[in-house]
Amino acid sequence: MKRTFTLLVVIAGIISLTAVAWAQGQSAFGVVDLKRVVDEYEQRKALESQLQQMRDQMRAKLQWRANNLLLEEAEITEYENLASITNPTDQQKQRMQQIEQKSQQLNQELSQLRQKNPPSEQEVQRINQLTAVENRNKDLLAQLQEQFEQQLSTRRDEMINQMLQDIRKAVAAIAQEKKLAVVFDSTQVLYASNDITSDVIKRLNKK
Repeated sequence: MKRTFTLLVVIAGIISLTAVAWAQGQSAFGVVDLKRVVDEYEQRKALESQLQQMRDQMRAKLQWRANNLLLEEAEITEYENLASITNPTDQQKQRMQQIEQKSQQLNQELSQLRQKNPPSEQEVQRINQLTAVENRNKDLLAQLQEQFEQQLSTRRDEMINQMLQDIRKAVAAIAQEKKLAVVFDSTQVLYASNDITSDVIKRLNKK
């Protein structure tokens, strides 16, 4: 999680956040500590929480699929749909238990069949049947994991862009109030008397 918003600081530092405040008579320069702004921006915690919740939900879904590789896709989808219901009925809970029990039985069956030495022809056919389902679900699991990673990356980028926009607007507003022509990231300036970091943080956290 820290890496996500450390990236924001790095990006912000590279692009040298500037305020578009070129009204007549403006000539002063200002600085802002972007790392401090990000660290003290209260909305950041809410964004981090949203991203973590999304990550936890995806991991739980992937883990459940990994533990139930012998179910048919229709059964997996049915279970996931039932599990997403906030207040499931007793009948829905019972159906979820049935699917879980079937998965356990299939896992136990395949484990026992693989221990047969040698297995009968009928047992070999059953092993091949269950293994085919298992391999298919492993492939689907890998695809789903890749999709989830892409979704997380997209959402993370959206959050970073949202924060950057908020910070830009706050910096621009403060710069206009103080009649500053340009505002730089403080990491790129050796000295400046016009440090507007605290003002920017206050403006952001008033929302």
